[in-house]
Amino acid sequence: MQTYLLKFFLGCSLLFSSQSAFASSLALAREDGSEITAYLTSQSPEDATDLLVLMQGSDCNSVAHNTLINEQFSQVLPKADVLTVEKYGITSALSWDRTNERTDCPITYIENDSPEQRASDYLRVIGQLKEHGTYERVILLGGSEGAVVANMVAAKTDFVTASVALNGGGRKFLDDILHDMKSSGMPEEAYKEASEGIKGFAQQVATSEPFELNMSGHGYKWWNAMLMSDQVEILAQVETPVLIVQGGMDQSVSPQAVEEQIAKLKGLGKTNIMYRSYPQMNHSFETPNGDSMAREVIFDIQKWLAQLK
Repeated sequence: MQTYLLKFFLGCSLLFSSQSAFASSLALAREDGSEITAYLTSQSPEDATDLLVLMQGSDCNSVAHNTLINEQFSQVLPKADVLTVEKYGITSALSWDRTNERTDCPITYIENDSPEQRASDYLRVIGQLKEHGTYERVILLGGSEGAVVANMVAAKTDFVTASVALNGGGRKFLDDILHDMKSSGMPEEAYKEASEGIKGFAQQVATSEPFELNMSGHGYKWWNAMLMSDQVEILAQVETPVLIVQGGMDQSVSPQAVEEQIAKLKGLGKTNIMYRSYPQMNHSFETPNGDSMAREVIFDIQKWLAQLK
């Protein structure tokens, strides 16, 4: 297995002789001139015909240090090349830290990160790889916020073969926030007060001009995008096969809201979307006793992908 760091700069030459040349030859930057940092991992000595695109969740961490993605979910397609893309302002220099309110999160990340920004980055990078490479299939797989991003990318392009959304929540992000608060075990009166507060905050973000904000490690752009997003509308635009995976013990997003979303999509005649629920699985792919279900989920994804051939 060999991983290449792709540092994209505007104006560099594009020279492609083989897929192994991607590391040094691809040139790309965001419209504002900032660099996109991505990693392309070759899992086979032979040139891959599949590109597996893995999309991380919402935490302020470098995807380069995410072992669940790089070591486990990369095995969904063990012979594929694996692409991961850092969020705006984040590089592998940022140490791994799962603290919700870490103090060293880059300010450029807080100010610029959003699902739309991430989707735009993925579209630009995949588009270049697809245009100049020999990939026959592009498979997207995202977890949590990454699932939302995967849905967005699949809805905006025709070069995606299939996509997988893991524990991505229901139609509206606010429903998932309220579910998370409810699941925390706070007293009912405290929940009522807190829920009214978050509803007021959501209204403010939706109706106000952009303002300085750093809440739960995210800025205005992120909160506005997440609160305004409608996953039913996004998925209704996807024509390629989609597998939606949801844990029934998920406290971070609402399994009930996901069920309602699936029912709505079926009502819209979306026959390209398959839903698989794991009643004993939480947001981290674990059972109540702490056993990981990641291997089982990966095996089921592999079977689903095999049926698409």
